Amino acid sequence: MNYGFIGAGNMATAMIKGLIYAGIDSKNIYVSSPHSAAKLAANLHIQAADSETITKKCDIVIIAFLPNQLRTLGNSLNLDGKIVISVLAQVTIADLDEVFPTAFNVRSLPNINSAIAGSGPAFVLKFIDALTQAGINNGLDGESAAAIAASTVAGTTETLQKSNSDAVTLMNNVASPGGSTRAGLDNFEQNDFDTIVNSAINATVNHKHT
Repeated sequence: MNYGFIGAGNMATAMIKGLIYAGIDSKNIYVSSPHSAAKLAANLHIQAADSETITKKCDIVIIAFLPNQLRTLGNSLNLDGKIVISVLAQVTIADLDEVFPTAFNVRSLPNINSAIAGSGPAFVLKFIDALTQAGINNGLDGESAAAIAASTVAGTTETLQKSNSDAVTLMNNVASPGGSTRAGLDNFEQNDFDTIVNSAINATVNHKHT
């Protein structure tokens, strides 16, 4: 059985890695994307192909492009009799049946883990950039500030992963009562840092491409 992915973003990549981990031969996995397919195929030793080849060779086709491309891209695909699995946010079975009336359509919704894993790196990078800018504002040159910010996040992550503790416990170990670090954490609290992060995750989960 051949599996075809039309779209090569984070969700498609995660699913492809899952198939390979489950024992599916990488030679039976195809991916199509105008910009990312060749690189992804080389990295995971799968087959890069155009969408027409995928519709001909693959028994199961996973559509993982942007939701607003459903009709423009979908109308160019002949998926007659294929099992079509959609991971497109806010796209209903009725939408799929309209575009692929002769396919066996399945809607698969990414769960909250995928929202966090897919968007989380961008949020961490946003924090690193903010940390860098704060360093510059307090007298560091840009190169030093960027290096310190990145190594701080990397080192903290490694410490957490190697410990038998959780983030809150380690945070409290670092921040002495009445100290400068605690003053910074208190400022986070005053500015509802947790609410800001939660709001960003909710925006990611509920976002609909238009």
